[in-house]
Amino acid sequence: MRTLVSNALLRLAALAVPVALYAQPPATVQVVHPEKLDYRADPNVPGVGIAVVAGDPKTGPYTIRARFAPHTQAAPHRHPDTRTVTVLGGFYYFAEGAQFDAAKLRPFTPGTVLVVPAGTPHFSAAGEVETVVQESGVGPTRLELMQPSP
Repeated sequence: MRTLVSNALLRLAALAVPVALYAQPPATVQVVHPEKLDYRADPNVPGVGIAVVAGDPKTGPYTIRARFAPHTQAAPHRHPDTRTVTVLGGFYYFAEGAQFDAAKLRPFTPGTVLVVPAGTPHFSAAGEVETVVQESGVGPTRLELMQPSP
């Protein structure tokens, strides 16, 4: 019973993110062209560039893009908010866990959507080509690296 309730709450949370993103719509239509995005290096994840597409990850609803160089690995980490992740290009490898284990990584192709609950330890990697994912959530958010086991 507890699992059914947890699954139902997770589904409701996933549906709430798009609603929250448009709770206060912009005054005019905003068009974001991919070539205009300003990717900045993420000091926590070498080989990954982050661009804010809309909103503000520090204060409320946001959408960001993460661009992984080929063969980049993101160490185990978590976020305080639920993230809806859409694979836009390349092969995105993802797994849950507080320790990096390449054998657990599962490949996801463009169009795949992952909903990662708040606080879930996870890690990811890119395949042989540049990989781009788009993530939406409600801030304030941050990336908390998991401490390796002694």
